[in-house]
Amino acid sequence: MLIQKWIQPFIGKRLLKTGLAVFITAWICQILDLPVIFAVIAAIVTIEPTVYASITKGIIRLPAAAIGAAIAMSFDFLLGQTPLTFALSAFFTILICHRLGWHDAIIVSTLTAVAMIPMTDDQFFLSFLTRVATTSIGITVSTLVNLIIWSPNFIKEIRKRKKDLTSDIKELITQSLRNKNLTKTNNEDLNQKAMILTDNLQQINEMLILQHDVHKFRKKKQDLKTLFEIEQQVELMQKLVFHSKNIISYSNKEVLPSEDARILEEAWLLIQESFYDDSLKMELNQVKKVRTVLSPLIENQATVSLKIDKSTMISLELLSIYHLLLEFQYSKNHSQQG
Repeated sequence: MLIQKWIQPFIGKRLLKTGLAVFITAWICQILDLPVIFAVIAAIVTIEPTVYASITKGIIRLPAAAIGAAIAMSFDFLLGQTPLTFALSAFFTILICHRLGWHDAIIVSTLTAVAMIPMTDDQFFLSFLTRVATTSIGITVSTLVNLIIWSPNFIKEIRKRKKDLTSDIKELITQSLRNKNLTKTNNEDLNQKAMILTDNLQQINEMLILQHDVHKFRKKKQDLKTLFEIEQQVELMQKLVFHSKNIISYSNKEVLPSEDARILEEAWLLIQESFYDDSLKMELNQVKKVRTVLSPLIENQATVSLKIDKSTMISLELLSIYHLLLEFQYSKNHSQQG
């Protein structure tokens, strides 16, 4: 356990599992006196982020490798070991896999096809069976290693990234409100930070997709409930980033009056006190405070002109953010009661 904690940060689970799968695959092939290279190739490409992906992709990689081997042996028998044999073997293997929709199997099947040509003697059928057997060993070993050793689970990493992202969103909104007269450089800097937040959210969504694959294999009810709650939180964060970008875009408009800037910062401080986290508690008087603080900007705007000024637009964005937090907390409390 101590060695695992020391090694993992420097190398990574997937890399370690790939090395272990290759070692076990080569060891089995040597014991059975089978060629190692094809089994090792299959083992390397079969390690996937989730067990479910390893199994589903392994199911198509095995017949695809068999097709590649059969094509290679056929052209080797007809043409001998010529450049045209390599080209036609690769071409038809890729073509057939593509037509069958086996895109995840193209690499392993094509490598199997072209790599076995120079290693084949006159016993074509025996070579075909040997290549299929070794490829099967590599795919099976990798799948079992992925299942048994450090079975993938992305919940912990998703929660960590989500927590960091929540803090970054708060900081971005704070910086946007404090820059009452943004220069072009400052505005570009805030836009860059907003883009980074969007990219981070995309990465979290990709991990959520992988975690759904994990759930397909494990099928634990509690895991699915946790995953659903996290997806709700991530959806909320996407909306918060959207409103944050809107606040940044308004910074290109007229300079905020000092009093308006003070009101907006005061409202944001109140919102931050009940900002989204796992222990969020919305108080009714807190809601009234936020609306009371922002009301002068919104009410004055209605009486002055039909043109919406910068202060009012930012006020509406802050209210939208606060209502999102209220909606999230309500749905969270409702699900806990249910």
